[in-house]
Amino acid sequence: MTQVMIVDTSRQLVSGGRLLATERSLPTYVWMPHSGGAFPLVVFVHGYDVGPLTYARFCSTLASAGYIVAAPSFPLEDPSRGYGLDRADLPNEATDVAFVIDSLGHDALPDRIEDSKVAVVGHSDGADVALMLGYQKGTFDSSVLAVVADAPDPMTGPSIPSKRPLLLIQGNADSVVPYSASQSVFRQVEAPQYYLTLLGAGHLAPILGSSQWTPILDSTVAEFLDATIAKRGPGPDTLAAELAASSLVHLQTAP
Repeated sequence: MTQVMIVDTSRQLVSGGRLLATERSLPTYVWMPHSGGAFPLVVFVHGYDVGPLTYARFCSTLASAGYIVAAPSFPLEDPSRGYGLDRADLPNEATDVAFVIDSLGHDALPDRIEDSKVAVVGHSDGADVALMLGYQKGTFDSSVLAVVADAPDPMTGPSIPSKRPLLLIQGNADSVVPYSASQSVFRQVEAPQYYLTLLGAGHLAPILGSSQWTPILDSTVAEFLDATIAKRGPGPDTLAAELAASSLVHLQTAP
C-alpha cells in the first residue's frame, strides 16, 4: 500500500453554504499487487463517518486478486479530515472519483493501470456514489465500466439505461440501511444486474471481515470484476451457479 496526494484545485470545499477550503484535497490510499505490470483499476468509495483504512482488509484482498485498488478519503464523509460530516456532498464525491480516476491514469500511476479497465466499488454512502457514476444522469462517468454497490440507498436522481453491469449486495438483516433500499435500486437501474442478498447479514461485518459472509463477498466481487472489466475467469454464469449452491446467499439477475 502507498498513499497518493490528489488535489482538485478547480473546485472548492463547501458545506452548508460555508467555504471550508479553496480546493478539494483527496488523499488516496492505493493497494497494488506485488508483481509488476499493469492491472485494472478499482476505485473504492468509503461510507459515512469512516475513512478508507476502515476497509483496508477488503481493499488489500481485492489487490491480491489482481487489481490496483485506490481508496480516496472524502473530506465531508471521513471524520479524520476535521471538516465535519455532510451527506449532501455525495454528488460532489462522484466528481471527486472521476477526478481520481483521471489523475491516477495520467499522472500518478500511468504505467500500472490498464487502459480502459476501470470499476467503482462502494459501501453504504460510497455505494450511493458508485451508482451515481454508473447510472445517474448528471454524474455518469463513461470511463466506469462496472459498478459494485454494497448496501446502497435508493437512487434519488433520474437513472439512465446502461450496458455497464452492476453487482448489488446487501445483507437482509442490515440495521443501518433498510434491506428494502437495495430492492428499490434493483428496480431502478436499467442495466445487467446481479443482486446478491447475504442472508442474515448486517451492514458492516461482511466487508470488514468478521463474518461467515466475508469469504463469499470477497470472492463474488473479485469474480464479478474478473468477468466484466478484466475479461478473465469463468464468467458470470459460472459465478451464478456457484452462489446458487450456498445457503448463506440468494442471487437474482436482471434483465
